[in-house]
Amino acid sequence: MDSECHSMVIEYLMHNCFKNTAKALLKETNKLEQCNKSSGRASKIALQQQEYENQWTLLDARKSLIDAIEQGDIVLAFDLIKRHFPILAAQDLIPNGVPPPNNRAEIAELQDVLFQLKCQRFIEIIRTSSSTIDAIRYAQTHLRPTNSRSKEQVKEVTALIAYADPRQSQSSHLLSQQRREQLASRVNQILLAQCNLPEQTSIEKISRQYSLVEEELQKSNAATSPVRSHREKMAI
Repeated sequence: MDSECHSMVIEYLMHNCFKNTAKALLKETNKLEQCNKSSGRASKIALQQQEYENQWTLLDARKSLIDAIEQGDIVLAFDLIKRHFPILAAQDLIPNGVPPPNNRAEIAELQDVLFQLKCQRFIEIIRTSSSTIDAIRYAQTHLRPTNSRSKEQVKEVTALIAYADPRQSQSSHLLSQQRREQLASRVNQILLAQCNLPEQTSIEKISRQYSLVEEELQKSNAATSPVRSHREKMAI
């Protein structure tokens, strides 16, 4: 059970790019592994050590990309994609935006998130530039919709040009930090899928299951239902 718990925590830390914390925990679990060996017990952590080592470089690249998006540096974000995740950049080069039928849905999703990054770049230009000329030139070059969804996205973000102070406009939500973070989260989910890593950690799955059990228990008759311990709830 200890080994399983350690694996789950390390998985969560690496999933969310807490590299230093993950390495510190691995160091401590390695010490525990040595104790287990001396007592005749084997740990699962040692078997996964090499697998973790192979993920450090990828983790660093993901973290840099997420940070760049959350900080609004979309130019750097595209540079990181081309350097570390060329499979994403390649989808942007499909002629006419029409992917092959065998993986059409997957490529369409990749194209959509790349287009969202371009829209975010337009937003960042509006945020930092006192002149709208740069934003208009960028939109004319890069924001060419290929479907109804991208057309709506372009319509939404280019509306910022109409306001003297976009931060005081009805479109001010486009300039929020929350929008950056949501886009970074979506990019991270796509990267995890492309790298054959789980999009949701074991801890998150358990948390969802626990919340569901809590909700179902609350729906039952509180007056007649016995009070259950956390262990009993998890068993359910």
